[in-house]
Amino acid sequence: MAGNLGALLTEIVNRGASDLHLVHGSPPCIRHATAIQPLGQTNVDSSTILGLVTPFLMEHQLKEFQVNGRLNVSFTLSNVGRFRMNLCKAQGTISASIRAITSKMYPLSSLGLPNIVAQLTEKTRGIIFVTGATGSGKSTTMAAMIDHINRSGRPGKVITIEDPIEVLFKPEKCIFVQREVGTDVPTFELGIQDSLRQDPDILVVGEMRTADSMRGALTAAETGHLVITTLHTPDAAKTAQRVTSAMAQEDQEIIRDQLCNSLEAVISQELLPRSDGKGMVLSVEILLATPAVRRLIKEGKLEAIYDILQTGTAQGMISKDASIKALYQRKAITRETALAHMRNPELLGPGA
Repeated sequence: MAGNLGALLTEIVNRGASDLHLVHGSPPCIRHATAIQPLGQTNVDSSTILGLVTPFLMEHQLKEFQVNGRLNVSFTLSNVGRFRMNLCKAQGTISASIRAITSKMYPLSSLGLPNIVAQLTEKTRGIIFVTGATGSGKSTTMAAMIDHINRSGRPGKVITIEDPIEVLFKPEKCIFVQREVGTDVPTFELGIQDSLRQDPDILVVGEMRTADSMRGALTAAETGHLVITTLHTPDAAKTAQRVTSAMAQEDQEIIRDQLCNSLEAVISQELLPRSDGKGMVLSVEILLATPAVRRLIKEGKLEAIYDILQTGTAQGMISKDASIKALYQRKAITRETALAHMRNPELLGPGA
């Protein structure tokens, strides 16, 4: 059974696909770029899926799945790569979604990120958000930033809190403590609390899901640590809104003050289909916490952040529309893709 899953995972890596999907009543499928493609014609059922994945689970993980009907884990397949898996029950059946995690670290510049992102890794305190939808490359960007610090930045201690752990870092200039939620620590919130007593220089929070985890991350940033974390928000202004609105009404002014004082940058990204059909290309929005941005956050005038993005190019900011327009002008994406994803499509101008 394990060999069969190993063969499927080897196949998706060899094809350059991102995900393997095992769904009751369907053949195994892969996601390649934006398309779902079947691997063969033989359907799998729930018992087959459970048999395929069980050899990759520890006993307590299997028990957790049986009790809760859901499980998030990561594992390494020798000579193939590292993977993260979500196992879930759906209407009495079992399905598994397994994502290939690249073990090769890429320079920040090779990801299509602007130079300002490398400059942000030189920060010694504050909070940097990497945001976007699921599958937009947030984890890859965050890992590349940490790898950049590890290889060429200042020596220090990095603590990561993830669910699950994706990239395993090898110490170079930095030392690492990597903790997995559910295995090493019960929750993100407790992991953040622990980290403040572990003398970190950099705290990496895989995802801020709750008001408590957001509050903890902001406190860590305020107390002299660099915090890098992700949120499922589509752009920079929505990120500030999400953090503020996650709090009770009576706490929102305090949180705006914390965010105003600790924010360094928001990196919002989206993967768009290439015009040649060969994969995806990155569009990115960069908001830097200038005095003007901090003032807008403090006053709760978050919609006005869009205006600052449009005029902040000289300071290193990039608006979503400017990024997409540049991709279109380089013919990396089609006009139709650009128009569908821009905030203000009229900025693209008349068609050729």
